[in-house]
Amino acid sequence: MVQKVIPMDTKLAAMFAMESAGMVPNVSAICRELQISRQTYYKYRRRFEDEGIDGLVPRSRRPVASPTQTDPEVVAAVIAARHQLESEGWDFGAISIRYRLLFDGVEPPAARTIHRVLVREGLVVAAPQKRPRSSLRRFTFPATDDCWQIDAFHYRLADGTIVAVFQLIDDHSRYEVANLAWPVEDTAGAWECAAAGIHRYGKPRMLLSDNGLAFTGKRMGFTVQFETNLRLLGVKPITSRPYHPQTNGKNERAHQTVQRWLRQRPPAASLEALQLLLDEYRPAYNTRPHQALEGDTPRDRRITGIRHRPVQAALEPVTFVTTTRADNRGAVLAASARIPLGREFAHLPVTVFTTGLHMLVFHQQNLLRELVLNPDIKYQPLIRPDGRTRVKHANLSAMS
Repeated sequence: MVQKVIPMDTKLAAMFAMESAGMVPNVSAICRELQISRQTYYKYRRRFEDEGIDGLVPRSRRPVASPTQTDPEVVAAVIAARHQLESEGWDFGAISIRYRLLFDGVEPPAARTIHRVLVREGLVVAAPQKRPRSSLRRFTFPATDDCWQIDAFHYRLADGTIVAVFQLIDDHSRYEVANLAWPVEDTAGAWECAAAGIHRYGKPRMLLSDNGLAFTGKRMGFTVQFETNLRLLGVKPITSRPYHPQTNGKNERAHQTVQRWLRQRPPAASLEALQLLLDEYRPAYNTRPHQALEGDTPRDRRITGIRHRPVQAALEPVTFVTTTRADNRGAVLAASARIPLGREFAHLPVTVFTTGLHMLVFHQQNLLRELVLNPDIKYQPLIRPDGRTRVKHANLSAMS
């Protein structure tokens, strides 16, 4: 037999009615049965005497006045900033909202207060499985360009084609140095992205990647062209520990930001259209407040993080990057010198890295020529296998 559950207010009403009829109830027994205290019993009895059955209905415990409650105008500003960040494709948590309000000239409450506002408004999805920030151990290189991080993720074009997006960021400042839309994640795309970053900002000391074959062949016992090219430029390639993406975590986190930003826009129809989106994203990302930088923008942190060298210290030669095309005779003009490559390379696009008198000439990721410039002549001749130049110096002077 199933016992019917009678609401507590109904039971109390019956008890109070019996008490009014002259019957003396056992208050202790009633409290044990209803699992309430004697104080609660007598409180409800007074309400029953004053208001009847309506006095037994549970009442709100909300205070009459809340002088410390967040101002409604601030609540409205918080909600508006959240919707704005979400529509633009940026992170829209409490910390991001606070930095956006500061950036807009509004004095915001603390991030915890903003979080409570979002919870109260039903705008927060609980994620108890996430690790607390206090449990994380962070490492950041001490200065700008000490180390860059490179990685790639997949993107689906409007026609369903899967392509790769390379991201290159500075470890110290989180500054996005370069990005690149590329057909597949391969070493050619990695080199194009790295070369673009070096062209803009010079060489880093190190470049960190995961163990993908686009970046390294160390785990397979060989060296990929990307590693070789970096070493030729004097950049040390380093890799994360296998199955430990946290080492490359800044780039992994940067992927989430750009992917959220891209999802707020229609899918790109082609690689060229995707690159235009990435070109729009990069300056926007670099000039917005960043959570991990305590509200600084990556651009500001990059500037303030530049390593200061003593005046008397010998300055390292700057690397200049030139993107050009070989002429119909297979030669290029760079650093005021004519560099022959061979007729088989006529009209090919090339990238020239010049550090002092040392020069490297690449077609895509392939090294075509490495030489030390002779400042006394303009035409830098090719060297035969027997060690002799193809053309005598007297004739070269006449040609120049």
